[in-house]
Amino acid sequence: MYKIAVRGWLKHLDFIILDIFSLFIALQLAFRISEAVRRPFLDPKRASFVVMLLVIDFMVIIIFDSFEKVVIRGHVTEIYRTVRHSLLLLAFTFFAVAIRHADVEYPRVMQIWTGVLYFAISYTTRTIWKNELRRRSGESKEPKRTILIVTDSAYSHEILKRVRGYDFIRFNLVGLVLSDRDARGESIEDVPVVANLDDAADFICHNWIDDVFFFHASQTPAVQKLMAQCREMAMTIHIFVGIEGIDESKQMINYLGGYEVLTANINMMNPRDVFLKRSFDVIVGFFGSIAAVFLLIILGPFIYAASPGPLIFCQERIGENGKKFKMYKIRSMYPDAEQRKKALAEQSTHADGMMFKMDFDPRVIGNRILPDGTQKKGIGAFIRDTSLDEFPQFFNVLKGDMSVVGTRPPTPDEWEKYQYRHRARLSVQPGLTGLWQIQPNKDTMSFEEIVKLDTEYIAHWNIGTDLRIVFATAAKVIRSIFGRGKEEKKETASVS
Repeated sequence: MYKIAVRGWLKHLDFIILDIFSLFIALQLAFRISEAVRRPFLDPKRASFVVMLLVIDFMVIIIFDSFEKVVIRGHVTEIYRTVRHSLLLLAFTFFAVAIRHADVEYPRVMQIWTGVLYFAISYTTRTIWKNELRRRSGESKEPKRTILIVTDSAYSHEILKRVRGYDFIRFNLVGLVLSDRDARGESIEDVPVVANLDDAADFICHNWIDDVFFFHASQTPAVQKLMAQCREMAMTIHIFVGIEGIDESKQMINYLGGYEVLTANINMMNPRDVFLKRSFDVIVGFFGSIAAVFLLIILGPFIYAASPGPLIFCQERIGENGKKFKMYKIRSMYPDAEQRKKALAEQSTHADGMMFKMDFDPRVIGNRILPDGTQKKGIGAFIRDTSLDEFPQFFNVLKGDMSVVGTRPPTPDEWEKYQYRHRARLSVQPGLTGLWQIQPNKDTMSFEEIVKLDTEYIAHWNIGTDLRIVFATAAKVIRSIFGRGKEEKKETASVS
């Protein structure tokens, strides 16, 4: 009978306990160094604050998966992961101190001491415990499980590299069986080929193999017969299930209608990622919505004076998985802009009709051509060039229709022209900004180039990518506002 190993964060409960203990000791030492107090935790306010920091440490461990593959991590990786965890803990600590400033005295120097001491103690305890676990594994009286790998020749080097890279400390690799040819007597990377498919069952039976791993073994009748023979012997068998062309990290075992299935996609978000992204959207969306209200108060009179009508423009867009929603913008065009769009279609910089964009759009409020042929821009162009018209979409973010970072949602007529490769853009929530919006040549990019960048964003998404895009977008908006002001001054000076 096969004993299922502990999974999830409970798998590393020992490291979690050690880490919380390390933080507790670091706090004690930091208080002593900074204040020379012998019993710093007897004060009720301070004790409650220390408990809160320990809870924060536990949450950081769970949310950021600090102990993923901790046992097999090398020294350099361990230093990096410990530094990362320490910085995250410090960041949340600074935030907690700012909130509870009146309740507890926790000076900045004490916070820094805590971070430094915590890193040193945590790294030391992790290393000592990992070495102890490896020593116990090596000296354990319980024998390791013996494992035989059945694979094709083309995948033999890959699986051996994976076995060594992941340090299968619970197993003792007996040898290989190649499912596509008879290679008995040969060795692959010092691992012997011990049998072929015809006599593999006899080898397993008389050499007392515990586990058989079928890795990319061709599903021929001979392989299926060997699997049946293993089941007859009550063997524990492991069968690699994967979809060619999709990264293994983007595949997972799932349940559908009571069946165990392999689920795969271009990328996957675990519950932690979903929580972090939505939390980030709610926080940024809240402050962005407040900024949108102030912008409407400031820009509203100018817009209405130039073009009477509603200040907010609503347009139907296609969101995640084809969901239709109303997207909000500060109105920067004349009320009849949608009716005039078809007449201007031939002047769009995207001739394929996949997107609509003009270098000088006469539908924009204040845009006009002077008698001498000079193009004159107005309030609408300013709003669009500085991306201020996008701020009401923070309300879409709060509603859950959009995310801060994602792909731009198409209009229904654009969506109807989509081909297979374009459909990927709709597999995530649309965003206010995205990877292609921060490119220096975004105005001259073709739709296919935009799709390529959007697909790249989706395939390699993580919360860090979103943060980088947000900061780059903010910097670009700031430069556009101040840069536009400088250009207008130059134009005024040249005219005068």
